[in-house]
Amino acid sequence: MYPNKLFLYFSTLTMRVPRIPSNRLLSFRIHFPANKTHITPLFRTIHPKLQSRLAHAHTHIPNQVLSPVTTPPIFHDHLRLASSNNVLLLLLFTTSSCMPCRSISPLLESLVTARIPQPVDRFSGLAIAEVALDSSDHSNGSVADLGMEYGISSIPSLVGFGGRRAERVTERVVDIQLMGDRERMKAWLDDWMEKGDPFGTDSGNASRRTAGLLGKLFGGN
Repeated sequence: MYPNKLFLYFSTLTMRVPRIPSNRLLSFRIHFPANKTHITPLFRTIHPKLQSRLAHAHTHIPNQVLSPVTTPPIFHDHLRLASSNNVLLLLLFTTSSCMPCRSISPLLESLVTARIPQPVDRFSGLAIAEVALDSSDHSNGSVADLGMEYGISSIPSLVGFGGRRAERVTERVVDIQLMGDRERMKAWLDDWMEKGDPFGTDSGNASRRTAGLLGKLFGGN
């Protein structure tokens, strides 16, 4: 008989709970106390890995194949795109007589366009363009001068630019066998997208800024 009595007891309690009219179910509000300092430590002790993810969180932009660089102004336009959007810009320095370039260029372009953004990426996107060192367009300077400025001594040369100071070279590849190997180049791209801007601010400072922002939002000092 004990279980039946227990059932009747809880049934009685349930019947005594006042019913809330359906038109008032959505009228509740959450009131935070004036002193919210007890909430702050939760965000100050956030896990370092989560801090890093929050610090480097950004919106991914579509990967692009940019127009070939035939004049210095086009080159600088591409650099501005990379700098303003935190994009890893790959420039393949070529000439019209470069035979390996005819197979390497489409391979690299397909890798760039097919790559899916990853949570660990520290660049917002990926872009690639050819740089025609023997361009006949000298209306705004010579592209060959860019080759000298960036120390291009072999063709093809794949040079990476990226981050907020995009005029700086992040990486350089001159190995034709590497550039022609799809799997190795895919791994190379993934590696650099994860490393991010080598000339940017360190992740520790970024994490501390993120934690400080969360503290301010939730009533910290």
